[in-house]
Amino acid sequence: MVELDDLKSIILLSHLTDPMLEKLSDITLTAEYSDGDYIFRDGDYARYLYAIVDGKVGLELEKTTNAPVMMDTISRGRTFGFSALVDTEQKKYTTSARAIGDTRLFSWEGTELEMLFYQDYEMGFLFMKRIAKIAKTRLQIRNVQFLDIYG
Repeated sequence: MVELDDLKSIILLSHLTDPMLEKLSDITLTAEYSDGDYIFRDGDYARYLYAIVDGKVGLELEKTTNAPVMMDTISRGRTFGFSALVDTEQKKYTTSARAIGDTRLFSWEGTELEMLFYQDYEMGFLFMKRIAKIAKTRLQIRNVQFLDIYG
């Protein structure tokens, strides 16, 4: 079982109550990746939502198979892979995620999170409100990058 203080270090989860975090702890998995390991690739089935405990993750788009473009770097306490929760029809990741240095992650299976949110609507609302904020921020970053390239 994951400690509540470890879950509280994740920005997405920092606003949840201890009882909510205890429920989440029961379905939290941990994984470790080495520098350069892919966590998932663009187009893979989006099964998990991830949060970085230690290390960094680069989010990439592949212009060609030989030339991935780094779109964003996600660091400790941040979350990625939210297609596991918001892409209800396709459930596909929209970028590739690769470890930058040795990286330790928490992960949650999207279907388990959804079941938890049906049981605790308040938790689901607070969680998804933060997911929406992350999506908005990442879209703003991509818009700026797009303007830098083509503006």
